[in-house]
Amino acid sequence: MSLLGRLAPLAALLVLAGCFISREPLIAANVAVLPVDGEITVCLDANDPCITLKPEADGYLASPPDEPEEDVMVRFAPLIQSAGRQVFIAEAALETEEGTAFIYGLARRLPAPDTRGATMQIAALDCAELSDEQRAQFEAEGGLVEGSKTTECQPVTLDQLKQVLLAAHQAGLATDAWWQAHAEEF
Repeated sequence: MSLLGRLAPLAALLVLAGCFISREPLIAANVAVLPVDGEITVCLDANDPCITLKPEADGYLASPPDEPEEDVMVRFAPLIQSAGRQVFIAEAALETEEGTAFIYGLARRLPAPDTRGATMQIAALDCAELSDEQRAQFEAEGGLVEGSKTTECQPVTLDQLKQVLLAAHQAGLATDAWWQAHAEEF
């Protein structure tokens, strides 16, 4: 079973789910930023409880609403300014039987808390959304694409991840429709 296949239920519950994954962190401490000074509230599915991310060192600690799952460290790195808002790459460190895995998504601050109190919007990423050309370029630059039921992309650097995400999604990042569609994939 693939690494993502083992993590999918946990990742969706905790903070980020997606098909961009690595075995080593791509966001180094000197690159990580805190998008806000205090806590961040993220609400995924309308039927799930919201999750509060509390600042800790160079990231945020997310405590799952259901125990006995473990806390997850989330780091953010700037990606691009789009439609007047900073878009971030979000990296969640998840503990597995084989060690730590890092799952990536996109995030942007909301201009004001929504009706559930969310202060940040999270977008799931799907490697299968890449065109054949984008996937070939990703692999030519050292990235690994695996998959049977789901496609996993394993970038080798943060810069490579940034490049492939911008190539695939830059136009959509400026629209609320893109964010809504990708939030619904959780």
